[in-house]
Amino acid sequence: MRKPIPQKLKFQLLYDSQYRCAVCQQSGSHIHHIDKDHSNSSETNLVVVCTVHHDDAHTKRDLSQNLTADALLDAKRKWLKTVSENRAKAATVGGQLALTGHNSIASIGITWGYINHRRVAQLAKPDMLAAKERQYFDYCVAKGLIDQRGVLIKPKGIKSADSYVRNSVYDWYEHGDDLRLHLIYTALVDQISEGVRPIHLGQEAWTPGQIKQLVREGDFIFLDRAFFFKRIDETPQNQHRLVYAFRGKVRIEFFVDTIDMFGTTSMTVSFSGRKVCAALVQLKSTENKKPGLVLHCTPIALGVGFSKNWQ
Repeated sequence: MRKPIPQKLKFQLLYDSQYRCAVCQQSGSHIHHIDKDHSNSSETNLVVVCTVHHDDAHTKRDLSQNLTADALLDAKRKWLKTVSENRAKAATVGGQLALTGHNSIASIGITWGYINHRRVAQLAKPDMLAAKERQYFDYCVAKGLIDQRGVLIKPKGIKSADSYVRNSVYDWYEHGDDLRLHLIYTALVDQISEGVRPIHLGQEAWTPGQIKQLVREGDFIFLDRAFFFKRIDETPQNQHRLVYAFRGKVRIEFFVDTIDMFGTTSMTVSFSGRKVCAALVQLKSTENKKPGLVLHCTPIALGVGFSKNWQ
């Protein structure tokens, strides 16, 4: 009697393979038992394949090359490695630059335009910054702009502007220092993303069942899709916005403040209305709420200019 593959394992296999066939990298949803023993549903004996290669795996040919167990294992190993590496790159500014063949943020406009500075200071490790960003960090510490943990220090005597679009944390500092701080925090967000290896929610993984199997409270999530930005309240110093996205019966939501955004374009264009952007968030809680499931998250950073060409 054929033993069914556990649902959790099935979702994990499809996610790890990016919902693609390990052999040809086209869309795939079949899960094949490599040794053809359907009672052996261990992860190492299962591979995601398309219809064509599932048929090939069960076909023995005399005149042409067979799709053997060794060939399937090798294809699986190579493809999962590629997916993992590309996902890690896609969720950082530095990785995005590598994927797009650029070596400068300014040359292509890829940036974390919103950064949750307090949360990043809690999670990051400034002593592990690369040489260039470490030089900026030491400069900013010596100048009293941040402390050794990377917590921003508001200069004394700074007066709030009369509009939130001129009142981000970067407006506290002299021209040049604001950019140094943004580059430091960009590197720290990348460091966090590289360390946590967030779950990527693409177009496929948006059913309540998949979400509940793939993500747990405290996990980090990366998305690159359309979000809605809704103003909740506003003062001359800050605009508080609800950010949400939904697909089917799943909704993800969190809140951001314009004071943590870099540049007026981020405040007025990139993160307003309905916009496509990248988001690195941490899941706080889930809520079963009609018509489905709500993911309540803490934002870490929002990015603009991120490319999906690697997918």
